Order: sequence, then structure tokens, then C-alpha cells
Amino acid sequence: MSWLRSVVVFGVVGLSAVAVGCADPEPKPPAGTGSSVPVGGGGSSLEGGSDASTAIDSGVCNNIVNEGLTIDRIGVVGEPPVTQGGVVAEGTYRLTDYTLYVGAGGIGGPTGLTAKATIRLAGGKFDEIIELGGSGNPSVQSTSNAYSAAGATLALNELCPTTTAGKQFQYTSNDPVLLVVNLSTKEAFTFTKR
Repeated sequence: MSWLRSVVVFGVVGLSAVAVGCADPEPKPPAGTGSSVPVGGGGSSLEGGSDASTAIDSGVCNNIVNEGLTIDRIGVVGEPPVTQGGVVAEGTYRLTDYTLYVGAGGIGGPTGLTAKATIRLAGGKFDEIIELGGSGNPSVQSTSNAYSAAGATLALNELCPTTTAGKQFQYTSNDPVLLVVNLSTKEAFTFTKR
């Protein structure tokens, strides 16, 4: 998630990749109707707390309402968990936990960053809206992604806004919980289906 620095969800069948095609795009609001908001990192979902800013039209990529609670990012001593993959059911999920793994010598506890996010898996797309807060520059970003999954790896291909290359995350799905891990930032995002 450049945005939440890359969020995720997907279905897995054995070790073979399951590519999901895109459905017809949802209607988008007319230009200028979304609010321009600074966005941390200017990238796509699940990318964690960055202090960089880029302005985007936050209402253009999907029509998801951000229904989740604001979650504090908590530092945990150790490395991210080993993910197991799994089949992910379509539906709407809310962020319920946001963890930063600080390594064996790190210091755990609150990091000063927060996130509020909702994702929707439907019609072969992974759509999300995320609001980052706390220290740094607050930001809101919506994205729409095509996805594929193999083993415990989730690959996202950003459809909107097309500002970043594809991204890969690790995941474990155990309905109704979806865990998405960004190994480059050592962040883990837990989503619970409503």
C-alpha cells in the first residue's frame, strides 16, 4: 500500500495462480467532485505510514464508504508472521489490526500512526479506501486493483489511480479474517469481513 501501502485479498487454489479478470468499471463521479487530499507515499494500498505527500482525487477509484474504526499502528518485537494463503471469500472487510514488526532488537509499543480502512473484493477486483493519520501528513486514498494469488502471495495490479507498478504481499485467509503482510515495510494488516 503506497497507500496503506498496499492492501490485499484473494482466492488461492493449490499452488496455481488464479488470475481474476476485471468487471466493467463502476461509474466514476464527474471530475472535480472528489476531495483532493494529501496522500502518504503516492502509491497504492497497504503501504504503511509515509510522510511524503501527493494530492489525489480520493473519490475517483471506487465508491466504498470507509466504515472501519481508527486503529493505532503498534510496534511488535520480532519478524512478521509466516503466511499460509487460503481462499478468500468476496465481501467487504474492515481493518481491525495494524502492526509494525520492529525486529529482535526493536522497541515495541505505539508508533504514533493510525489507519482506518475498508476493502471490498467483488467481481475480480480488490477495491480499498484508507485514511492514514497520527504523526506525519494525514491522507486519504482510494484504489482499485485486479488481483491474483499463488501459494501465500497476493499480486495486485493497480487499475486506478494508475500511479504505481504492481505490488506483491503475503497473506493468510481464514474466513472471516484476512491477514495481509507487506514484507518490505514489515507491516501487517488484519481485516475482518462484516
